[in-house]
Amino acid sequence: MVDQRALFDTGEIPEVAFAMYHDESGTYKRGGGDRWLLHGVLFVPAMKQGETFSLLQEVRGQNGYWKEVHYVKLQKHIRGPKGRCATGWLNAYASRLSNFCFYYCLAIDTYSSAFDHDRFSQPYHVYNRFMRMSIESAIVWFLARYGRIALKIYSDAKRRPKEDNFLEYIPAEILRSIGRKRREKPNAYPKIHLLHPQVLLVDSDPAKTPEEMQEECELTQLADLLTSAIAQAITGSSGQKAKIALAETVGRWIEDTRKPPWLQTKDLHRRFAVSCFPDENGRFYNPALAVKDPFKIPLFKDSEDALI
Repeated sequence: MVDQRALFDTGEIPEVAFAMYHDESGTYKRGGGDRWLLHGVLFVPAMKQGETFSLLQEVRGQNGYWKEVHYVKLQKHIRGPKGRCATGWLNAYASRLSNFCFYYCLAIDTYSSAFDHDRFSQPYHVYNRFMRMSIESAIVWFLARYGRIALKIYSDAKRRPKEDNFLEYIPAEILRSIGRKRREKPNAYPKIHLLHPQVLLVDSDPAKTPEEMQEECELTQLADLLTSAIAQAITGSSGQKAKIALAETVGRWIEDTRKPPWLQTKDLHRRFAVSCFPDENGRFYNPALAVKDPFKIPLFKDSEDALI
């Protein structure tokens, strides 16, 4: 029997469901710790998650590597099964997955004169504040055009202080903040529906993850690979050849997306983005990268072309 409601256009904007996978790089400690703190978020349409998982598994099979794809474990060269798999994942993201999976990274310069350390009484306040900022920036940059989105948030499992309200804080604040901004500028922000009230934690090791969470585990690893490679591109903190090779790959993406859209050649505009914050004036900016492609000119600071 035909549903009579389907015969009429109600004008209601359809809701699009996304799973968001988060990973971070860097540790904050006032008067020490890392200069750069990075939060990377990967948005995967729910209806495309199975396809995404299958492609990542295909790359694993091609390279005979079935263990955790963890950037920190990459070492001397890129030619082994682990290195080839990681390279294959990056290539698969750029060439195919970025058509529908959107990745955004926010890099926080804690050594900037404009970074207000007094604003945060605990290190986890820094972590939570800028994770939320990265998600909000990504939603504006990638998802505003959808009008209505349903969102489920995943993050790599890690130890947290007992008083840290991370699991509840992030979804609730995203909903509140985006809702307030949407009331002020309805066309700039989508309406958000949370599919789960808390951040869902995922172990990034496939050997430790139950069968029903293998897709989420795989995508958490992809978020880690992208975020950590970007961290290396910005900081140049490792001398391991495998890490440098992957950082050079994402460095070329970063360089390309810093250009005006009509000059970009990687087809990653509004699909992949990296923002750095704050410069000495408290603005987003484009610092020079620590890794440089030998076939290209170095990247220089240009605050006018920074995202957001």
